[in-house]
Amino acid sequence: MTAFKFFKVALIVVLVSISLIPPQVNAEVTCEQITLWVTPCIGYSVLGGVVPAACCEGLKTTIAAKKTKKDRQLGCNCVKDLAAKIPGVNYDRVNEIPGICGTTIPYKITPDLDCSKVN
Repeated sequence: MTAFKFFKVALIVVLVSISLIPPQVNAEVTCEQITLWVTPCIGYSVLGGVVPAACCEGLKTTIAAKKTKKDRQLGCNCVKDLAAKIPGVNYDRVNEIPGICGTTIPYKITPDLDCSKVN
């Protein structure tokens, strides 16, 4: 067996093994996950227009994933930091998104939001 074929077989074994591992029920949400989920909201946050369905889906996924106080504070900081990095972000639009999507968050995203106070 050549080295390339061995590598392919090993890669397949690793991928199959990973797919058989059950997801962790109590796994903490990460900022990377939240960023991926809310990325579809960036266009509306800067340019306005129509909030994409993918934005609402991502926001609702983010809210559902934040089960603990630590998750909620991490999510708050993640979204706050992400918004601060977007040139031309309009915080009024950012804060309209939950209502447009038919959901709520218990705080307004602002550059000076203190996420340590999020419960």
